[in-house]
Amino acid sequence: MTAIFDGMAGALADVFGAPVLYTPKTGEPQTVQATLRLEPTEVQMGDGHTQLISAPTLRVPRTTLPGIARGDRISLVSEPAAEYLVVNRIPSGSPAVDADILCELEPVIASGGV
Repeated sequence: MTAIFDGMAGALADVFGAPVLYTPKTGEPQTVQATLRLEPTEVQMGDGHTQLISAPTLRVPRTTLPGIARGDRISLVSEPAAEYLVVNRIPSGSPAVDADILCELEPVIASGGV
């Protein structure tokens, strides 16, 4: 029954997303198409209720980054100086094979010297 929804997350990422650089804790960085939101967003949780997330978020199809995890880093390809750390992976209520993964992010503060 989920087959009618398969492919939707990837199509939405292609339309509304942008290239982001994904750097896992271990492994090589890769550029993927995803949606990075810096403003608060309301999301539907796995149990059906909605929740307001005020932190930056990343939305990416499950098939694109199935192993994304806490501690991985994200930056926009167009703005590599703005880097974010994955702090939480929010479960999706969608049964689709390529359902979006939603990750809560926090900005990485660069430590600079004088």
